[in-house]
Amino acid sequence: MAALFAHLTLDQARTYSLVLSSAGIVHHTARQGVRWSIFVSHALRGPAQKAVAAYLAENSPPEPAPPLPEILPWRTHSALYVILILWVIHIAIGPEASQRHFFTAFGADAGQIMDGQLFRCVTALLLHGDDAHLMANTVFMLLFGTYTAAVFGWGVGWLLILTAGAQGNLMAAWWYKSLHLSVGASTAVFAALGLCAAATAWRRMRRRTGRWRIWLPLAGGLGLVGWLGTSPRADLIAHVAGFVTGIVYGGLYFAAVGRILRWPAQTSAAVVAVAIVLASVLWGATVAPQGVGGNPHVICGARVLNPAEMVSGSRSHPRSPESSVRTGPIRSGLGSPPSIDHLKYPARSFPG
Repeated sequence: MAALFAHLTLDQARTYSLVLSSAGIVHHTARQGVRWSIFVSHALRGPAQKAVAAYLAENSPPEPAPPLPEILPWRTHSALYVILILWVIHIAIGPEASQRHFFTAFGADAGQIMDGQLFRCVTALLLHGDDAHLMANTVFMLLFGTYTAAVFGWGVGWLLILTAGAQGNLMAAWWYKSLHLSVGASTAVFAALGLCAAATAWRRMRRRTGRWRIWLPLAGGLGLVGWLGTSPRADLIAHVAGFVTGIVYGGLYFAAVGRILRWPAQTSAAVVAVAIVLASVLWGATVAPQGVGGNPHVICGARVLNPAEMVSGSRSHPRSPESSVRTGPIRSGLGSPPSIDHLKYPARSFPG
């Protein structure tokens, strides 16, 4: 008899012996110290090797999962800089009278966005109704923004948050079409939440956990949207749109890249994010110069209209721009009402 296998563990020896027995090959196992060997006759050596090789080919262990994206805890302080910028902008804008003009010129006015003023999707993220509104966004941006920056990188993460938040405002404007004005970074906050949910789901999928476990982060994120973003004063459509956009952006990023990019890419992404914000502000200052320091002349200030002012089956047609004024709430984020409860703006006129 010749040794077919040597230096086997006990489990391996038992498995191979079972394979050879099922193939009808006579063999003998022997213990040699702490290891085991299997012996077969010279005539059966070839068939025995083929039988064991066929078994191993059918029962090969799964390939190890690719390494998961690393966490960069030393980069998470970037969220503090973003929060500081929001507070500086809020303090610089000043009291309610000044807020009116900035909301008019830079808020997420659905009608103006649909007319092509896309900069409002970005600039609206920088404005807040009052300190409580900004404080709520500060807390949750520190939570979700910090984790997003850790998973995607301090530059790519904030670029994804900014673009997903702007995309959420654009989707909300498409939904409302007109007569809707919202401000606040909450759409970006929920976009960051969607990115966090996508990242967690991706990590679980790479670990090959159960299918139902993969969906738990997405379900948990949706539950947070329902808990944090559904108060009467909150813009639910923008919140849901930001969350969904964050999930899509996160999924596409991990499917295409699947890892954290190094510092040159992170720096480039941060520069692009800053450029988008500055370009949006400059665009807004150029397009609507009368909105700052002057009288707002074209704005959709409310979602709720007096039925008597509506034309059946179409948008509103005011009798005259001077006499038709509508009043309604400004939609803000995370359920915090802005200090300006009701703003009056001349209604927009649409052609018949």
